[in-house]
Amino acid sequence: MQKVKMHGLVGDLWPNIRLMQLTGHWLLEYHEDNGGLTRLLRQAYCWMTTLLLFTNFGFICCFLILETYSSDQMAGATITTLFFLHSVTKFAYFALRSKYFYRTLSAWNQMNSHPLFAESNARHRATSLSRMRKLLMIIGVGTILSVLAWTIITFLDEPVWEVTDPDNVNATITVEVPQLMIHAWYPWDARSGMAYMITFIYQLYWLFISLSHANLLDVLFCSFVIFACEQLKHLKEILQPLMDLSAALDSVVPNSGDLFRASSTSSNIPLITNGDGNDFDVRGIYSNQRDFSGFQGGNLINTNGGVGPNGLSKKQELLVRSAIKYWVERHKHVVKFVTSIGDAYGVALLLHMLTSTVTLTLLAYQATKIEGVDVYASTVIGYLFYTLAQVFVFCIFGNELIEESSSVMEAAYSCHWYDGSEEAKTFVQIVCQQCQKSLSVSGAKFFTVSLDLFASVFGAVVTYFMVLVQLK
Repeated sequence: MQKVKMHGLVGDLWPNIRLMQLTGHWLLEYHEDNGGLTRLLRQAYCWMTTLLLFTNFGFICCFLILETYSSDQMAGATITTLFFLHSVTKFAYFALRSKYFYRTLSAWNQMNSHPLFAESNARHRATSLSRMRKLLMIIGVGTILSVLAWTIITFLDEPVWEVTDPDNVNATITVEVPQLMIHAWYPWDARSGMAYMITFIYQLYWLFISLSHANLLDVLFCSFVIFACEQLKHLKEILQPLMDLSAALDSVVPNSGDLFRASSTSSNIPLITNGDGNDFDVRGIYSNQRDFSGFQGGNLINTNGGVGPNGLSKKQELLVRSAIKYWVERHKHVVKFVTSIGDAYGVALLLHMLTSTVTLTLLAYQATKIEGVDVYASTVIGYLFYTLAQVFVFCIFGNELIEESSSVMEAAYSCHWYDGSEEAKTFVQIVCQQCQKSLSVSGAKFFTVSLDLFASVFGAVVTYFMVLVQLK
């Protein structure tokens, strides 16, 4: 049995990852038992889920082509088809580009905190974990309620359609349709009997699985962005304490080449050694990054290195410099992490927005035909609210990422860098240079995920609706 250690970002996202595996996503890694037989069984389950998902979606497409008799029915069937196209495309997209998601998931698996700022890093990591799980719970409850509402509303409408009489174009006749959650064409008679019961159970399973596939992948995206935002908040929080530390180096000539050169050992800072050879636990002494009163004055003195003119031992100066280097490297890590999010989700976001735009346009057309509070009105409003909510979830967290990354440079400029050492001024210049461009996630370079995007989409839908109302 191969044990997998769940730490880093993968450990934080374990509930979401586990739910994706249970619903049949092609997420074959991160299992405790990844042996040959169990992996084969998981692959068989994923293939079965793929077959069931695409088969029923194919039946929905056949219904759109074969059994729609008017423009209104065709518009409604098109909305349903586009609505579930999200689930199908995201499921297939994840299966085909899973290596990009694995790369993003493993981006933070190695712990790389600095002993001086471990408390701040741990606190923001805990905050991100809490926000991730709260979001997962909200989306999960919303998914279950949507399936229940979809099922209940099915039995509130008459299972008949009025269609044009083929023998008399001026008359209409009623056609009985199966009382199912989703209108679809089946090669069997699903209107009654055992065939109806099996079809109903199949649609109920398919409805839950398809909504879960899309929503869990959306939650994964939002969780990535939340994690990046909390890391940026962590970096902003430690800027002022870092300036206070760096001010102790005002008598030392900085060597920017050594200071900002990438170091693979910055996450494993050595402990400071006293005269008798015993090690001080720096993590315990500086667990609160706001308390540096004992740092100067030689309280932690290396007798081998002596105390410099600034009152710090050589090991303490190295610790301060490593703290500055930690900030620069952590920010670079966040930038690479956000880039990997864009690589994993860029095309999926583009497809999502294209599909949502067409769906919302058709829903605006359907909304002009609402004449009262009935099943039709509830269905149109439900589709509209759900589609807008999907877009809003992306945009609200994408906008938070832009705002947090933009405020890093402001925090660096306002942290009294002018009272610090030459080393601190050099550090602030590098921070401002790195943060000139805000971090963001784009839809394959066509648009930036932000609240401005949501406002544009919502405004276009409202404008189209008003035009249709006036034309009517």
